[in-house]
Amino acid sequence: MGRIPIGSIIEGGKKVGKIIKENHKEITAVIGVLSAGGKVIKENTVKKKESNKTEGKLHHRKERHEHYTSKILMELDSQNRNELFQYILEVEQFIQQIKNEENKELGLKKPLHKNRIKNWNDILIQIKDKMYTKDYLEFIKIYNNPNYYSEYFKGFEGLVERFKKLNNREKHDDLLKYIEEITNMSIEQTKKDFLPTD
Repeated sequence: MGRIPIGSIIEGGKKVGKIIKENHKEITAVIGVLSAGGKVIKENTVKKKESNKTEGKLHHRKERHEHYTSKILMELDSQNRNELFQYILEVEQFIQQIKNEENKELGLKKPLHKNRIKNWNDILIQIKDKMYTKDYLEFIKIYNNPNYYSEYFKGFEGLVERFKKLNNREKHDDLLKYIEEITNMSIEQTKKDFLPTD
């Protein structure tokens, strides 16, 4: 690397200083215009995003994602199985749409699609986990009180009927396997909570 003489740097600094001193009004005006222009661009960007939301120009999936993160995930405890199941189907459909778009488009957008899929998968996991937990708790209530009517399972009465049939059989293992299949709970856990009465 060659050495730059210090004298030329000082000389260049003097020339720049002289230009600034002679043209300080024009330079100040240009800086003011540039900062005002940047402010206007920023304001327009914010306004456009807001108008897109109010005019419905926001992409449907993006709008639904915001709705899931801000509202639906907060209300999962109050949902019945039918509602949770509908959410799962919708989220799985969005994930499939993104995968289809990914297959059609160039590789440049792959990271963007991967990120979208990850975001939707995070939501899907939360909904499924909530459904498994609520299913399990309702089965415990039915197991402990055969006359208990589960409002949660409304529309899915077949699951309850099968549970009751398996509960009345001599093979307790079939009941445990069924609970594991529906709730994703381990056999070890179900053995603790669904003890056969002797």
